[in-house]
Amino acid sequence: MIPKTSPTGPATDVQHLLHELQVHQIELELQNEALRQSHLALEEARARYFDLYDLAPVGYLTLGVDGLILEANLTAATLLGVDRRALVQRPLHAFVAKEDQDSFYLLCRQLRETGAPQSREVRMNCMGGRQLWVHLIATATTNVAAVGALRVVLSDISTLKSIERQLDHLAHFDALTDLPNRRLHADRLQQAMAQARRTGQALTVVYVDLDGFKTINDRFGHDAGDQILVAVASRMQQVLREGDTLARLGGDEFAALLINLGDIHTCASLLERLLAAAAQPVSIKDRLLQVSASLGVTFYPQSQEVEGDQLLRQADQAMYLAKQAGKNRYQVFAPAAPDNIRCAGVADLNVEKSTSVGKASPS
Repeated sequence: MIPKTSPTGPATDVQHLLHELQVHQIELELQNEALRQSHLALEEARARYFDLYDLAPVGYLTLGVDGLILEANLTAATLLGVDRRALVQRPLHAFVAKEDQDSFYLLCRQLRETGAPQSREVRMNCMGGRQLWVHLIATATTNVAAVGALRVVLSDISTLKSIERQLDHLAHFDALTDLPNRRLHADRLQQAMAQARRTGQALTVVYVDLDGFKTINDRFGHDAGDQILVAVASRMQQVLREGDTLARLGGDEFAALLINLGDIHTCASLLERLLAAAAQPVSIKDRLLQVSASLGVTFYPQSQEVEGDQLLRQADQAMYLAKQAGKNRYQVFAPAAPDNIRCAGVADLNVEKSTSVGKASPS
């Protein structure tokens, strides 16, 4: 007679072991899946880090206590035109333009002294001779192991700086002739007056109004008038000396600041050259068109102190006298002559002067 197998016999033990093995296999598979998901999450995090750090629209740099670059993202390397690996252990200040070195050193010193974030606009010398304007923000690192290290953010502001330069140019220069406009002329007049007071050398202010310009503008159109203005402005600019200023006040009116003329003969010669330059014919569409100029002249310093706008009004009044006297000549505002110039013979200029240039008439 064969004995019955007990429920707790070998067969049951085998089944129990198989069950435990299956459970363990399921647990391993779950753990493997969890590890796989963790690995995928890590890869996604790395990709996000790459997008957010390396491909950020700004450059990120870490500087050591000695100012050497410890780490840089791809954007920083691209901005500076240097391979990312080649940036490591190079000093950031070596890329800062010479003109902005002091500003950069001051930023670093203030940051280390105060601990507060600092910012500057500086020019960076990039590889290939290219220069880049950046807005630089620096903060102290919170890493205990790297006390004294700096985090630096570089933002490319070259386009903004270019727009600022264009706007500044438009604010101070005439759009047609590219001469200084009335605003910049006023600033330079104040500077020239200050220099005249400091050095004792005379300043000559000349108001220029073109004769016959309205006739040309009305008869041949504004395009022809603009070409006349550009040509005459260029020719008058060429006869002036270095340091003198010719500005367009508006329309066909100009002003010249003549500094350190020396003697009365130099003054008269320069005024006559201005008249001759203005009266040269201009070729426009197979036509020779011609204008002339009436000049009003005044001097500074004077026996009584005057402001810049008063000097311009004096020259303007003298210019109208030149027009009344027949145009194509200059007239001096007599009360404006200072003693030192009067002794040099300015009395000879206090009468209407005409030049050898013939009367201009539109052709």
